[in-house]
Amino acid sequence: MEKPNSKKAQRIYCKNARSRLDEKTRSLYSHQICEKLLPYLTDKNILSYYPYKDEADISEINNRFPVSLPVTYDDLSMEAIRPAEDRYRINKLNIKEPDPDYGTIINKNDLDVIIVPLLGFDEKRNRLGHGKGYYDRFLKDLKALKIGVAFEAQKLDAVCIDEHDIPLDLIITEKEVY
Repeated sequence: MEKPNSKKAQRIYCKNARSRLDEKTRSLYSHQICEKLLPYLTDKNILSYYPYKDEADISEINNRFPVSLPVTYDDLSMEAIRPAEDRYRINKLNIKEPDPDYGTIINKNDLDVIIVPLLGFDEKRNRLGHGKGYYDRFLKDLKALKIGVAFEAQKLDAVCIDEHDIPLDLIITEKEVY
């Protein structure tokens, strides 16, 4: 198959590559990713994410550490909220997130580590997201360690990037730490 050379084509390619992994393989790879994440998380203020569809499932990190999770808004902004127990909602993108009426807002400048989901990546640690820009806007000018997590199958030769795209500090897959 010819390598995709536009963001749209790369998104399709990476979604398909990720979805071809069966559930058992995704579960094993997700566990391996979580194991590689551990050294970066001790005694840190962490923004994680709630896994959506066939993304790398980092629930074991979310269950092991007190994490904040992203909440998105109609103006395409995002904030970190430490969830109140069992107080969640499904957002317009059909992703589970903390209910901001009950959770605790965490100042993004107080975050030490941000675990970022992604559709695709390259060895230069460029991230291909879903295209709404929530994370790029949120990550701009932050000093926190930005760690992308994905499956090796989502790796591209070179992500098509725009000037507003924020590269990550690390990308962790089941096989490598980039």
